Amino acid sequence: MPIKRTVEKTVLTGFVIVLALFGIVGVVSQRTIVGLVEDNQWVTHTHMVLELLQRVSFDVTQAEASVRGFVITGNDNFETQYDAAKDLIEPLLSDLRLQTSDNPAEQKSIAALESLIRERFAVMDQGIQTRKNGGLNAVLALRNNRGLVLSAQISTLIAQMRSQENRLLAERNLRARQSERRAFVVVLLAVFLAMIAVMGSVFLVFRDLTRRRQIERMKSEFVSVVSHELRTPLTSIHGSLTLLASGLLGPTTEKGTRMLEIAVTNTDRLIRLLNDILDVEKLDSGSMEIRRRLCNGGELIRNAADVMRPMAQKHGITLDVGESETAIWADPDRLAQCLTNLLSNAIKFSDAGGRVRVRAVPTAAELRFEVSDEGRGIPWSKQSSIFERFHQVDASDSRKKGGTGLGLAISRSIVQQHGGRIWVESELGKGSTFFFTVPFRKVEPTNGTQSNTNQSATTDSRRERNAETHPADR
Repeated sequence: MPIKRTVEKTVLTGFVIVLALFGIVGVVSQRTIVGLVEDNQWVTHTHMVLELLQRVSFDVTQAEASVRGFVITGNDNFETQYDAAKDLIEPLLSDLRLQTSDNPAEQKSIAALESLIRERFAVMDQGIQTRKNGGLNAVLALRNNRGLVLSAQISTLIAQMRSQENRLLAERNLRARQSERRAFVVVLLAVFLAMIAVMGSVFLVFRDLTRRRQIERMKSEFVSVVSHELRTPLTSIHGSLTLLASGLLGPTTEKGTRMLEIAVTNTDRLIRLLNDILDVEKLDSGSMEIRRRLCNGGELIRNAADVMRPMAQKHGITLDVGESETAIWADPDRLAQCLTNLLSNAIKFSDAGGRVRVRAVPTAAELRFEVSDEGRGIPWSKQSSIFERFHQVDASDSRKKGGTGLGLAISRSIVQQHGGRIWVESELGKGSTFFFTVPFRKVEPTNGTQSNTNQSATTDSRRERNAETHPADR
């Protein structure tokens, strides 16, 4: 239905908008998260540099303490501790150079620190060697303050470097907190936009559904007007024109008779169109009851063939009716309507001298009706769309063959309400075969239309139709 497609388009539009919003928010979020991760990595990097500086200072201090212990006591354990501390310094300085490779100022400071540490260890090595060769008195006799000066310079330089790294740490912590706030705002914005998008989609769908109800009400009112204000006078006009054309009310000229026949044909076509529109509306709205009862499939196809036989004879078509005595639970009037629609199509679109076959073939769980012809066939691209309203294989068929383009749509609705299915198999130039099935068991209608098994009401619902009032158009 057009309104249904409108609702689907609205939902699809809302979904696309939501996806677009999420895409934009996703890009912003990705950049924000990347910035947050980078800022946190810089914070971690600064902590590592500070830790390396702390370890360098500790190892230098540890080496100095070991040297003093060895000089005073001459204990070899102090020398071993000194060697261990000395071995740790070089890897620490290499790691420190690597971690600060992005900072030229820090690289200069590390080069100066490395030079001071190297010189300080040279002084300590000299002290150890002097203690070994001349004893404690030899060391005291040196009276060299160079070691103290170097130690003070190393401590001062490390303190300056730590101060610089602490300043960088403060800046990077500030950026990291700002990134965290931005990430929080972005996530909050994403949730907010998602809520707006969902609420907007719900609003649009609700608005379209409200419009749909309004249009459905207007359509029902229109159908009521068609039923009461158009069909009745058209029927009267059709009857009057038929009487005039028959000559019962007096003779007319040949030209007048021809004009009356054209008028009768056109009013008849209008009545068919109104009847089909009313049938479609009733089927869609559920107001047309399907009154099921036990009926014979073979009798249904024979009765339909009998109704269509005059039309077949007029077109020079032979009707071939199969034999079947299978019983089904269905509305015989509605199935007869389907069969006459399909037979009417088959006859109209077959060449003179052709054959139309109608069968009722039982299967495991359903009775399959088949109507086949030897006509022009239906293109593959049209085999699904011909069951839509007002759809025909060729637009000129409505003028050449007559009909409203609603027969197959009505047939499909009737079959679906019986719990069956309808389809066509066709080959261009070789004819078409229409199939529809009716389950043996009681099946609820697919669109919720009520079913009534009251047989006594069946007669009241019947509408007498013939080939001219029941055409279906491809």
